[in-house]
Amino acid sequence: MTETVKVRRKFTEKNFVVKSKGNSAQALVIRLDTEIITRKDHEELCVKDGNVITSQEKDVWKVAAIDRTYGTGQQCIGFLKNFGGEIGAFGCTQSFHENDMIVIGSNEKDMAFVANDLVKTQGGMVAANDEKIICKFEMPIAGLFSKLPLEEAVTKYNEVDEKLVEAGCRFKQPHLIPLFLPFLALPEIRILYSGIVDVKNRTYLKILDG
Repeated sequence: MTETVKVRRKFTEKNFVVKSKGNSAQALVIRLDTEIITRKDHEELCVKDGNVITSQEKDVWKVAAIDRTYGTGQQCIGFLKNFGGEIGAFGCTQSFHENDMIVIGSNEKDMAFVANDLVKTQGGMVAANDEKIICKFEMPIAGLFSKLPLEEAVTKYNEVDEKLVEAGCRFKQPHLIPLFLPFLALPEIRILYSGIVDVKNRTYLKILDG
């Protein structure tokens, strides 16, 4: 119950690269309408050194779904729109269906930092900027539960939302975003470690056009 984040490698920036040729790419984007409702969208994104990068101007982030339950090493990297905020990355091991590790980031370095911290603590939520932790709530029991007394746990849990909202997140309860991103019972598009899913059609979607 306390060793359930089964990731056997140390994450680096390379683990969050989306490869593409040329100077730009048409990318499938998971657009957040609320913390839990998503829509399918597309954006043209710049490519730097063969990697499709995020766009602060367009509020497009990278989002990773990583298998942390079965130790397969599988993961999917996609793009997320409308998260808002000025942070490097936000990650969580608490999510519906498969309990994927979800990492949302504006850059690959902070995404790797957050993912490695979640492996080290064996679960929870953490946000970071320039490889420095902004807020953190550890959930080492199955990657879902805290060891803290109830009142302390609630305070720490709420602090994560407060810090992300202070940093400019568009939504009042940011912790719900990674919780619901893999949830296949809601519209319209979701991300699992196995790929990005069109919920209605039950099909996997390509991340890049062409």
